[in-house]
Amino acid sequence: IYQKLRDRICSVQYPPGSILRETELAEEFNISRTPIRHVLTTLEHDGLLVVKHGVGNIVSEIEPRELVEIFTVRMILWQSAGDFFVSPFPEGAAEQFTEYKAAFQSVEAGDVVGFGRANNAYYTGLAELITNSTLRDTILKLFFQTSRMWLVSLPALDWEEVIVAVSDELDELNRLIRLEDPIGLGLAARNHVFMARRRILEGLDMKLEEVRKPI
Repeated sequence: IYQKLRDRICSVQYPPGSILRETELAEEFNISRTPIRHVLTTLEHDGLLVVKHGVGNIVSEIEPRELVEIFTVRMILWQSAGDFFVSPFPEGAAEQFTEYKAAFQSVEAGDVVGFGRANNAYYTGLAELITNSTLRDTILKLFFQTSRMWLVSLPALDWEEVIVAVSDELDELNRLIRLEDPIGLGLAARNHVFMARRRILEGLDMKLEEVRKPI
């Protein structure tokens, strides 16, 4: 249930501002409200929900300044990840990234939910190559905390250009895995996060310098 709700939030099936009600979710999953409450508490801890008294559990929004700060930490983590990838890479790992590429390319233009699902699968697959569980879990937590902002900004971007860019990034990861280059893989992932931040800000019609200005 946790994973399903998290994926719905991160693929903007539940857009920022949506209210998640315990009774409705308990009815959907045919369980009592107690386990639903535990799941919602975990999602709140992950930064995906905020609780407002008298309103309920609301899908959180991320301010641009906070977004940039999180992306900065994500870049630092990926840059440090090279020493913690599984070695050698599992058989079939490179081919998996070819499948991720095909998934992105099969998404119809404008289908942000489909894009979000493809993005969640790809990023989870990449993180699963990390052997250090604390690093892996932190990378995934920060990804899921911010990934929906990709989808919020996506309609303002050129769809075809985004798909080409993401496909090129996946080709690069594929190549580095085949070369058994974990350090290069971590640096490439870092650069891809950098480019994702740039695209998101472009879609929000904001510049990095503006977001970083002191309050």
